[in-house]
Amino acid sequence: MDKIVASVSDGHVAAILRDAPAVSLHPEELPRTDGNNPILVETDGITVFYSHYVPKGHSYRRRGGAHFDFHQDPVPIRFLDDRDPSTGKWIEAVWPGNGELYGLYHAEVPAPCERHLFLPEIGMARSLDGGLSWVGSHTVLRAPPSQTDCSYRNGFFAGGFGDLSALPDRERKFVYMGFTSFVADEGAQGICMARFEYADPFGPAELWSAAGWSRSAGDMLPAPLWPMVRGWRHADPDGFWGPALHYNRQIDAYVMLLNHTAGGDGNLVQEGIYFSVCRDLADPRGWSRPVMLVSGGAWYPQAVGLEPGCSDTRVNGRGRFFMAGYSAWTIEFTLTPMMSPPLGPLRPDQVMFQALFGTRHAAPW
Repeated sequence: MDKIVASVSDGHVAAILRDAPAVSLHPEELPRTDGNNPILVETDGITVFYSHYVPKGHSYRRRGGAHFDFHQDPVPIRFLDDRDPSTGKWIEAVWPGNGELYGLYHAEVPAPCERHLFLPEIGMARSLDGGLSWVGSHTVLRAPPSQTDCSYRNGFFAGGFGDLSALPDRERKFVYMGFTSFVADEGAQGICMARFEYADPFGPAELWSAAGWSRSAGDMLPAPLWPMVRGWRHADPDGFWGPALHYNRQIDAYVMLLNHTAGGDGNLVQEGIYFSVCRDLADPRGWSRPVMLVSGGAWYPQAVGLEPGCSDTRVNGRGRFFMAGYSAWTIEFTLTPMMSPPLGPLRPDQVMFQALFGTRHAAPW
């Protein structure tokens, strides 16, 4: 173990993957997790929130040891004041504050289309029991109805905002959220940013727009960090989506892991996983050019810190790298130039998956 299996660099920051014992966040009954998986690392173990999409979107809470060894069954989380229980909800970001947990979720509302498509929106709730139950559910971001397009052929969405992650900035002034915009206006599609006050998480959100940070209201649309090459209305969209944010103490910067789809056929096929770096969340123009970390791979990459106080949004040094809830690698970001040329991206395939995780399920990549 501890062999370097992939290394890439943008000329300033290097990302290194090393092999590690294979673990998964979900039990064998599920073939994969779906969505970003919030993880809190505490002195007495870890708390994981993972989601699945059958028969509709729903999340589980699971407790385990520091090495991702799980000895308890996962527990379905509950929304105690859910105004629409028929709508699937995926908890994709959590953070503690004032003795509570706050959580953001991706909800999929059926689109008013003949085909089976959805309009994702983003909501928030809080928990008083460590994430087992949630209250105060309300919508944070919802795309304007005029931005629905029933002609979309991406296989999933007809518009909307979703597929998110979020974290407080280091000053605890704002909570910043990266999310995916699927709206009809192609100039507003792709990975976007929103924020709200850390001291008032249920207050109004601001969108990063063409005019800068602006209070989200009416028909306002966000400005994407990277424009789509080919929009969501196509069966083969080409662009970044599903960001996973974390603060990386070793390089004193924020890192975003990105899904990238291209060449699909109504299935958002994964072309690769990329990373980007930013020093100041308040200036979304500062995100660096994305660099490929994994060729192919699976949806929803994450870096997870391993020491108490770390999480899926804080990594002190070397952390765990997950995709689709599976990990057989550590990840490290460094400013130190590598002593030899980079090895290039990780190139997982089904043979690798079965060697690492067994043959019970088909590989998610």
